[in-house]
Amino acid sequence: MTTRLAVVLVALVALGGCKSSESGSGVVHDAPDQRPGGEDRELYWYQRGADATKAIWAKFRLSDDVALVADGNGGIAPSYRFSTYAFDLLLDNVSTFWRKDLATEAVDAYFGDFSRVYPDRAANFRNGDVLRWAAACTRASLVTGKGMYLEEARKLYDALWLQQVDNTLGGGMWHRNDAKNAKSASANLCAVIVALNLYHATQDVKYLLQGRKLYKWTAEHLFDKSTGAVCEGILADGRYSTVGLTGDIGLFVGASMRLYRATGSAVYLANAKKAADRMVGAAGPGGIVRCAEYTEESISNGIALRHLAELARRPGCERYREFILANARAAWTSRRLSDGLNGPDWAKTPFATDDVLPPHAVSAAFLYFAASRACR
Repeated sequence: MTTRLAVVLVALVALGGCKSSESGSGVVHDAPDQRPGGEDRELYWYQRGADATKAIWAKFRLSDDVALVADGNGGIAPSYRFSTYAFDLLLDNVSTFWRKDLATEAVDAYFGDFSRVYPDRAANFRNGDVLRWAAACTRASLVTGKGMYLEEARKLYDALWLQQVDNTLGGGMWHRNDAKNAKSASANLCAVIVALNLYHATQDVKYLLQGRKLYKWTAEHLFDKSTGAVCEGILADGRYSTVGLTGDIGLFVGASMRLYRATGSAVYLANAKKAADRMVGAAGPGGIVRCAEYTEESISNGIALRHLAELARRPGCERYREFILANARAAWTSRRLSDGLNGPDWAKTPFATDDVLPPHAVSAAFLYFAASRACR
């Protein structure tokens, strides 16, 4: 199965006009307008994302028999966290333009590899990492139509809800399950996203209520309604940590949009716009997201723009779409042509001697797929 995934990923054929797996509608997509230079077209940026993914798998895949991507640690097995991001990248590739049988084969193969490397997915001590995997599994369920992925997500989320949510600090979920020393934006907002994905899939109202509760705590304790800033978290002694990174803002936008779609309440849309304005305003010259200092922050930049794309498609939100496209154009023209990889700075081409880390390249691939969604 894993060798088949390697073949499927290297192929990465953009099959315009195939059934859309993730939509769940079973209807055939009309191929988007493909006029020359159509940089505001969904398929144009989808193809850029597919090209970036081919380059990543060609450069960093551990072996033909292990489909997981190395994360720069000397060729050893990638970290749990990075593996969840790699699964998300695979899902970005296969969820729209792939034939369902090929998409299912690729997803099943990756899940099998991950399960062998991490047989106990709940054992990771960072709750946010477990929830990122759970969120990817909810997407996998939509792509494949298989209930096993939804069940995986449900079990992981339900266990964390029971064990890691309490009334300390006014509520919310703990950041770690091995030491209750902080409650973070990342853990709580990832939990909201998983809860709302489960609600959408099951129509079980408990997930909507739980998601609203965790969001309410986050909005009241970590979100500045006047500036749109999202604080990274609160320590157990009540002290606040630093203002959150772009990734935290993106998660807040994503959580807000899911609750807005589920409830129709305008407050969630208003919160999403306020946070999005903060993201845009904090960008560097030319409106390009600032180069991340740390590897984890770098990959979160691409995830953040994926969530922003959910808002960018709404009427009156064209400025967010243009923001995403400006970043995607900068990154695409700044990739290293010798291997097709992006570095951490989307406005700067890596030198031939630069050691591009997989998270940096994956973040740019997320950006290209975000541009594709924003043009949908």
